[in-house]
Amino acid sequence: MKVNEHFEDIREGVDKYYQIAEAARKKGIDPVEKVEVPLAISLAEKAIGLISVLYPQINDKRVVNRILDLEKEYGQLSISVAFKIAEEIAKEKYCKFENLLQAIDAGTRVGFAYVTLGVVSSPIEGFTGLKIEKTRDGKEYFKAYFSGPIRSAGTTAGCVVLMLIDYLRENFGFAKYDPTEEEVKRYVTENYDYHERVTNLQYLPTEDEIAFLAKNLPIQIAGEPTEDREVSNYKDLDRIETNYIRGGMCLIFSEGLAQKAKKGLRLLKGAKEKGFSSTGWDFLEDYVKLHEKREKKGSDDSPTYIKDLVAGRPVFGHPGSSGSFRLRYGRSRNCGFSAMAVHPATMAITDSFISAGTQLKIEKPTKGCVVAPCDGIDGPIVKMRDGSVKKVSDFNEGKKLYPNVSEIIYLGDILVPLGDVINRNYTLMKQGFVEEWWDLELKEKGGSVKDCFDVNFDTALSLSKEHGIPLHPKFIFYWSQIDYGFFLALLDWVARAKFEDNLVIPYNKEERERFAKGKRALELIGVEHEVYVENVIIKGDEARAFLFNLGINGRDVEKEIDLTIRKIPKEGKTLEAVNLVCGLEIKDKAGTFIGARMGRPEKAKLRKLTGSPHVLFPVGAEGGRLRSIQAAVEAGSVKADFSNFYCDSCKNETVYPSCENCGSKCRLVEEKDDYNQRIRKYKEKRIDVKHYYDIAKKITGTRIEELPVAVKGVRGTSNEGHECENMAKGFLRAKYDLHVNKDGTIRYDITEMPITHFTPTEIGTKIEKLKSLGYEKDIYGKELENGDQILELFPHDIILPSCPDSGDEMAEDVFVKVAGFVDDELEKLYGQERYFNAKTKDDIIGTLFACIAPHICTAVVGRLIGFSKTQSLLASPFMHAAMRRDCDGDEAAVMLLMDMLLNFSRKFLPAHRGGTQDAPLVLNSKINAGEVDDQILDFEVGPYPIELYRFSEEGKHSSEVKLETVGSRMKEGKNPFSHIFFTHSCLNINQGVVNSSYKSLPTMDEKVGKMMKLCEKIRAVETSDVARLIIERHFIRDTRGNFRKFSMQVFRCVGCNEKFRRPPLIGKCTKCGGRIIFTISEGSIIKYLQKALELARTYNVSPYLLECLELVEKDIESMFGKEKEKQEALGKWFTPQGKKL
Repeated sequence: MKVNEHFEDIREGVDKYYQIAEAARKKGIDPVEKVEVPLAISLAEKAIGLISVLYPQINDKRVVNRILDLEKEYGQLSISVAFKIAEEIAKEKYCKFENLLQAIDAGTRVGFAYVTLGVVSSPIEGFTGLKIEKTRDGKEYFKAYFSGPIRSAGTTAGCVVLMLIDYLRENFGFAKYDPTEEEVKRYVTENYDYHERVTNLQYLPTEDEIAFLAKNLPIQIAGEPTEDREVSNYKDLDRIETNYIRGGMCLIFSEGLAQKAKKGLRLLKGAKEKGFSSTGWDFLEDYVKLHEKREKKGSDDSPTYIKDLVAGRPVFGHPGSSGSFRLRYGRSRNCGFSAMAVHPATMAITDSFISAGTQLKIEKPTKGCVVAPCDGIDGPIVKMRDGSVKKVSDFNEGKKLYPNVSEIIYLGDILVPLGDVINRNYTLMKQGFVEEWWDLELKEKGGSVKDCFDVNFDTALSLSKEHGIPLHPKFIFYWSQIDYGFFLALLDWVARAKFEDNLVIPYNKEERERFAKGKRALELIGVEHEVYVENVIIKGDEARAFLFNLGINGRDVEKEIDLTIRKIPKEGKTLEAVNLVCGLEIKDKAGTFIGARMGRPEKAKLRKLTGSPHVLFPVGAEGGRLRSIQAAVEAGSVKADFSNFYCDSCKNETVYPSCENCGSKCRLVEEKDDYNQRIRKYKEKRIDVKHYYDIAKKITGTRIEELPVAVKGVRGTSNEGHECENMAKGFLRAKYDLHVNKDGTIRYDITEMPITHFTPTEIGTKIEKLKSLGYEKDIYGKELENGDQILELFPHDIILPSCPDSGDEMAEDVFVKVAGFVDDELEKLYGQERYFNAKTKDDIIGTLFACIAPHICTAVVGRLIGFSKTQSLLASPFMHAAMRRDCDGDEAAVMLLMDMLLNFSRKFLPAHRGGTQDAPLVLNSKINAGEVDDQILDFEVGPYPIELYRFSEEGKHSSEVKLETVGSRMKEGKNPFSHIFFTHSCLNINQGVVNSSYKSLPTMDEKVGKMMKLCEKIRAVETSDVARLIIERHFIRDTRGNFRKFSMQVFRCVGCNEKFRRPPLIGKCTKCGGRIIFTISEGSIIKYLQKALELARTYNVSPYLLECLELVEKDIESMFGKEKEKQEALGKWFTPQGKKL
């Protein structure tokens, strides 16, 4: 099947789902009698669909067609398109608005939506509006308001929207903003207050930079107050309404304008070249020069990944440390797009902390990545307790060896996609010599081998001699990682060896101290060897390769070592000396080492709101602590805010849009609020909850024994009209043990990972089923016949997690139940035929899903083709890009598409700022490679050229490498979705660890204990520094913070959850008579203290840090008293393995 046929299949499936859902919604069970997620295929449709939430009149086909025409004129994703359509809408060319300001506001939002691909809520939530203010000489200027959700737009789009607003300001003849000295200083103070007192800004400009920008702003950047904290200075200013910190203003000013001024100016110049007039930001030329001066002076380039350490998540290498992950350029079929790969044996040898889907925070070239397994790269090299050194290349062997490992000398490779390096505009890092490089050198000289990864020593030797290429990387060592003194000591020791089939080096107890330096050199260069009572033995090809590297070809080792020593200088570099004595070129095997630490663990679990509700139906205080509908029924009634519906047919006041008695459509009664100020469509009232409970039982035909003890509702609704779900939906969800999200859907949250190719065996799907889904041939053009053939993934297809080790409910079980719930709903609530009839996971293969990422408001259609053993959403990079995400540790949510179409309602969304984030306001049913996140343009689809490796040695920029990418294919008019190349094979995407030990260890003590034990073993890690960071960045902050909050806490009633600033004098709840408890306990304050002290004393942290901890301990003792001595259990004096010390 071709990609176009795949898109057509998806379209037909979506149309069918919509037909069923539209017919069901007409029954009037839901707040709106139609599906509330409009379809949008093009970027223009998505942008207009999004803004129509605020301005319904904008939803005009003429506007969509005009955007498409502008794209032909100016190019796709050009900001000129945004500028022009914003101008035309502001001039009311397509529809009318209440006034000019509203028209300009609508134009700005449409242009902003276009720039952000129509998938984030920033144009309707982050940009909160325009106002007109007066300059000091009485002219009118623009004041633009922003709030927290502006962050989801991205920094570049944040900068561009400011330029768009100013373009409209100038176009409509408004004056420039004229800031006062106090207002300029307010910008400086507020940005620094936000950074220091609220949360770290991604980029903090200097005070001079902020002042320079503020003095020259053509529009006033303002915002709503987002924090409870006031600014530290410059309060009560006439043209700034609030003294509280405005988070949205700080985000767009510092992270948008200040950080991206250079890029924004370049984009603006592009628009000017196309005839757009805008002069308000011309001063940015001078700002960019000011900014560049700061960069030339130097900034702190020290890696930040290690500073934000979290206890229990190990460090795998300090910055640039020898022995941490070795850089290897490449992409396997399950990595790329910010995901990187390590060997499954590396996962095992790091005590299973690294799993498929685990996030790593890394030193370079990106800030973070998720990890995938790849057995086509080098695994770790470890030293055992008996002194032997092993190269571990098997996962199960690594698991078996780990308890007896004394040192992890080298962690192994990390496979870094070149596309990610190019996308980050990074200079090429030096690559160690690897098999694929050697293969390109051989091919360039006219030679070839069947498999460059499976070459024996004799073949490698003859090919190198015949073609004049460096020796195969399998037979070279980490010579650059030992200094010259160690090299000479190694030669001195090896001179005493005997060689026949194996190399036997004397190493008896008397000689061990004498040859310790030589033995350490042997370990550090990564030679595999075994230690016996009297000797160290290097076997077979490893021994022959080791001796050949030293220029030894015969049996008389001592004599030839003597010749070697004469050839080399007394001082120098080890690798250069090896090249002097070896008959062939020996390349550097090490290259670049990349430091890393563990970030977030992998995730795959059903989303649950606070209280785990089954239905969005208020139960008020009567529902008790568990928010139970049954408890509310026993109480007799519920008091809460409800929509004010009235049935004219049977004179019934109800909370549903359709009368539960006669089925007629109800009228929403409007009334004035308590202050006679505004019209509202709800009121606080007491309802007979048993009436609705009985109706729900009758509709669903549910017996009491089929329901859990507590069918859970919500305390109260937070949407504008206080609309609620039909209680019957809660009964059906409770029957299947499913939980509702804030918008009425059921969601499953999963870590995002890319995949471009798969095998049927890996995803557990039958050959016949895959053929019916369009997978007829493998990547080599052969008919699909067996489970091991490699197939190329279609862009809309997804693979869901089914990890038996996770401890959470697997996606296959969840969605079989969701399908059952939807079928029950269709049959019992909507009077339709059942659709899925799913009993097993095989029955939902081919089902359509909706995929959505946090802060995004456009869902993307996905089609389920199978399940993996990992805890990740495996999907095409194009799918992740369509959700405006990469795979650096982000997570997405999936919903059964039919569930979303039937149950999602905009009426349920919270009324507070940011309520529409993470809500599927639009559905994208066709992925267009040119209308997704532009990171996809750098995704590599072709093979790597030999120039990559040569340029990496020379330190050239990554952009100089000629590489076939999605972007280059699109420029040539080629199909970007098919024939995607990968450089490294992967036997099975499910191999290695699938559930991180971080998740399976129950207590923080155990997590930290295992973490520190691993860090002690990794040569690239400074254990004392890790202990310091755990204490400084986690334990002491948490302890001090909770101790400070203890004296400021509120108190809570166990029964009704009522909060009290101070405990009532009667000693019990004044509302229900329940027991009053602390909200912050002593246990939460001291939970990390003893572990912190233990770390400080064990790992010799600085005296200052230890004394800080001891002072905190004394402060706590002064509050709670000193802990009494307690009797310890006998088990305390045993090791974790249960053996006596």
